[in-house]
Amino acid sequence: MMSSIKIVTEIPGPRSRTSSAGAATSIARPLVPGGKIFAASGEGALLTDVDGNRFIDFIGGVGCLVAGHSHPRVVKAVHDQVDAFMHTDFSLLPYQSYIDLATRLSQLCGGGRKAGFFNSGAEAVENAVKVAKAATGRSGIVCFEGAFHGRTLMAMSLTHRDVPYKDGFGPFAQQVYRAPYAGLFGASLKDSVDALTAIFAQHEIAGVIVEPVLGEGGFLPAAEGFLETIATMCNKHGSVFIADEIQSGYGRTGTFLATDRLGVRPDLITLGKSIASGLPLSAIVGDERWLDALSPNTLGGTYVGNPVACAAALAVLDVIDDERLVDRAKLIGEQLFEGWTKIAASGSVIREVRGLGAMVGVCFNDAKTTADVIAKALQRGVLSMSAGREGDVLRHLMPLVITDDQVAEALEIFGACVEES
Repeated sequence: MMSSIKIVTEIPGPRSRTSSAGAATSIARPLVPGGKIFAASGEGALLTDVDGNRFIDFIGGVGCLVAGHSHPRVVKAVHDQVDAFMHTDFSLLPYQSYIDLATRLSQLCGGGRKAGFFNSGAEAVENAVKVAKAATGRSGIVCFEGAFHGRTLMAMSLTHRDVPYKDGFGPFAQQVYRAPYAGLFGASLKDSVDALTAIFAQHEIAGVIVEPVLGEGGFLPAAEGFLETIATMCNKHGSVFIADEIQSGYGRTGTFLATDRLGVRPDLITLGKSIASGLPLSAIVGDERWLDALSPNTLGGTYVGNPVACAAALAVLDVIDDERLVDRAKLIGEQLFEGWTKIAASGSVIREVRGLGAMVGVCFNDAKTTADVIAKALQRGVLSMSAGREGDVLRHLMPLVITDDQVAEALEIFGACVEES
């Protein structure tokens, strides 16, 4: 196997160290990067830093790059749109790409739906909550333990983890009720059902928002029957079932939406991250019953559905279709499960390998071991990151254009790192 990795200097190299020093001097402390290597270029599933070191990228822009770094079709679409025009504000001077993207996403999300666009995943969540509240005339929102929905006020209120996302930023949005996520922290399906039943009995609930596969919470797929229960309860009480597919969508789990694979149809779906290969864009896709309950101009924003981002997003969907990336996610997942299961069998530091499709999480005994493996893998040319409340899960968000050889090479490196940990 020809190696994808090229290490020409120490990691981080001198140019990355210089940039790190500059970041510490000029960037506000809350935004100083935790990563110590600085990107210079990317192609497919490979990223090269400013010192010429090349890495296999298992971070993928934190899930934004199912089509890979700088896919030629996406790059061309962006260039063509920039040459034409870069911005108008769709609400005042519309353009066809917004409509084309809404049409395609509506079809991909089950058909018979409508869509609207925003800038970030958090904005999609905020607006999905606004739709639920306005359409039902109620105020209560249910979320779950382990959830991450963003960093704006409502999204942060729904997010579970305090540090670093919520600590010191209160008071938070009111009438937010949190229930156990079945399978997380030892919670059973009955625990979740009992909590939801009590919440619905005591409060007027506009909607329930849930990740079909926890992202930041540890790459845990919803337990069998969990999402069906939520859908049934929402239908019974006239509440909106919102699926946050910002990290799990766009083919990563082996179907376009994780809810497709798990057999449920949410009322509203939030999308982001890979929607436009990292350009600022997010979406709500859902049933007309809910989305059209609001009056014109009650949702929007100056930049939402920017034409350059829409052009990129249409190209991403072409890449997903033509390169069969949804099917590719299943194959990558099988390769990851097989490789990590073998690694786990060789020692005692791994508790569990779990996930859906290519959205695989490896649970180590503790956060220290996870961090150690990630640090060692970086020195050998693999970029990776953690998840979970304790940071004890190594998560996989590689581009779905990654080759079998690159996956195998990364697994070989991870295996060596685990053996040393």
